[in-house]
Amino acid sequence: MKPLLRFFTRFLRHKRQLLAGFACIPLAQLADIGITVVIGTALDRLQKGEPADFLPGLFGIILGLSLCKGLFRYLQRWWIVAVSRYVEIELKQELFDKLVSLPLSFHVKSRSGDVVSRVTSDVENIRMFLGPGVMYTLGAVVMVPASIALLFTHNATLALTMLLPLGLMALGMKFFTPRLHTWSEAVQESIADLSARAQENFSGIRVVKGYGREQEQARRFEAASARNRANQVELGRARGLTHALTHAANDSTFVVILVIGGWAMIDRDLPAGQLFQFIDLTFKVFWPLIALGWIAGMYPRALASARRIEELLNERNPVQDPLEPRPAQPVRGEWELSSLSYTYPGAARPAFQGVSVRVRAGGSLGIVGPTGAGKTTLLLCLCRMLEAQGEARLDGVAIPRWKLRELRAALGYVPQDSFLFSDTWRANVEFGADAPLGEERIRELAHLCAMDGELAGFPDGIETRIGERGVTLSGGPRPRTAIARALARDPRALVLDDARSAVETETEARLLATIQGQSAHRTVILAAHRLSSVQRADQILVLGRDGRVEAQGTHAELLAQPGWYRETWQRQQAQSELARL
Repeated sequence: MKPLLRFFTRFLRHKRQLLAGFACIPLAQLADIGITVVIGTALDRLQKGEPADFLPGLFGIILGLSLCKGLFRYLQRWWIVAVSRYVEIELKQELFDKLVSLPLSFHVKSRSGDVVSRVTSDVENIRMFLGPGVMYTLGAVVMVPASIALLFTHNATLALTMLLPLGLMALGMKFFTPRLHTWSEAVQESIADLSARAQENFSGIRVVKGYGREQEQARRFEAASARNRANQVELGRARGLTHALTHAANDSTFVVILVIGGWAMIDRDLPAGQLFQFIDLTFKVFWPLIALGWIAGMYPRALASARRIEELLNERNPVQDPLEPRPAQPVRGEWELSSLSYTYPGAARPAFQGVSVRVRAGGSLGIVGPTGAGKTTLLLCLCRMLEAQGEARLDGVAIPRWKLRELRAALGYVPQDSFLFSDTWRANVEFGADAPLGEERIRELAHLCAMDGELAGFPDGIETRIGERGVTLSGGPRPRTAIARALARDPRALVLDDARSAVETETEARLLATIQGQSAHRTVILAAHRLSSVQRADQILVLGRDGRVEAQGTHAELLAQPGWYRETWQRQQAQSELARL
């Protein structure tokens, strides 16, 4: 119950609106009871043969009570449910802020569909429990005791007949609540699994279609959907039994009232008005209890959702701003790594280890090695998306002493997958800048990244929308757009993670010339599989399969010694010659 109580505390922060809404609940409920009492009293007076001249005034009283009931019910819903919407918005924003602040390691291990499910359906479950759930519960707290008390004042014997069905309903709720909790949690997990599978398939639709796996993926989704259906059916069965029990208790009460009350009316021991009040007040007792049964079914889902959301909010980010950050000063771009290593949680060996190198401001460093040597991980550690062991310094200051915002503002990072947003080409480039860019600057960046030809063919030029993840762009323009985005902030250090692997040789040469032409005021660190990308670098690191530095030097120095670099260079040159033929 503790996770749900914490969210209830958030709900109670909006005191003014909640107090107004809570005050409307008893007024609406008592007005509802008042209508029953007025009508019952009128029936008794008419049964006694009193003149009907009181009826016009009675109609006015009923109309007034009805208007009060409607107004207060509207206001209670307006204030209480509106507060639950405020909590929903606040909670979604807090979850989003938390997610974007969490380290890359969290997002690597988490499924996107599961995360989206927590931000959407789990938050909605909590909102429903806090808003409508609280409103109906408080309504029942007022209506049920007031109605039962009124029934006992009329006929205690007849009122006692309601206690047995109420007791049976309470025992049934106690029995079914654990089942509701179990299947509610299973439903939430299976919904998250469905969302994750759908998101993965839609994001990777090119791979799915390229391998002709549409039917296989459809079968897997169908299996996940079947599991969700089975969980939903079990939850529906438990909720159905709960509702059946509640309605059965309600109906059995009417049987008793009609039998006992009917005989009493025949014997003239019970006036017609009082029998009407018994029947109507019984409705007023059981409908709130039926609503409580709905809330009881909602509670396990809300509790399961609260646990899932709290689990996300309790995630800790090991990468934090320093308590004593470096003094603000211009960035030069000088890097120094000393015995730098990183091991992924649960991994048998480090992704890379023992990396030591110094890169002068305005210099360039190439990082190469076989697949899995740790090149990408090393670059992520330089951006402090991962917390490395050892020491990495920028401008002589240890990376952990930099504010994260300042560090990443000094870097132009281009990831290997060249992710692009579903927006215009211009908006994707401007994403890297701290302020909107003029068209002249956008055109300049397009020229620097060899995008002139492609932009000329776009239907709307730089304002052309590109699909999610850049699916409407081919393999070449995507990484070049990502490089333009990195250059848009004019960074002191450009960090490229094999961003030109999909670029044709001629365009790559132009890109390299552009980057090297600007290297006088910008440090360039690039990881690559294609060795031609790094041959002009001031120095090159060769990482082995175990993540250790296998060799280090210039292109000429590495070619002069046997090893992986020389063998790979010769093989790639041979492949390039064959491609020209």
